This record gives sequence, C-alpha cells and structure tokens, in this order.
Amino acid sequence: MSKPIRMCICCRERFFQTELIRLQCEEKTIKKHSGVGRSFYICTSCLKSPRLSKALAKVCKIDPVKALNMLKEIIDNG
Repeated sequence: MSKPIRMCICCRERFFQTELIRLQCEEKTIKKHSGVGRSFYICTSCLKSPRLSKALAKVCKIDPVKALNMLKEIIDNG
C-alpha cells in the first residue's frame, strides 16, 4: 500500500506525509492540526527559509512577521 504524499507550502516539493509538519489556520492564528478542518504542510528544510514568512502569510492571510512569530512559538513549545 502506498504512503500519502503531500506538498510543502514554501518550496512546493512533494514529501511523504510523515516527513512534514502539519499545521492549520484558525481565526487568523497558526496552530498544530487538530484533526478537523483544512491544513497545510511545511518541510523541515523550509523552517529556516527566508520565503517561509511570505508563504505562511499567504495561506493564513495575516502579516508575515506575525505568522513567523506564531510558527516559532509552536516549534519552541512542541
């Protein structure tokens, strides 16, 4: 049986779903995926990419600096 393949919102490369970080936007905030609703994926190599803030801002329709700060908080807190 094949594994699900998903695309990173920053680099647009395709990876196995288990290799990506799954997040979601809810009420203009970025959160870990709760299991309900739409989500997006980020690969670990793009976490240090300068293009990440723009990609997050586009997906969540929020300020790029605010988006990057929310992501940093999620990563630091686990």
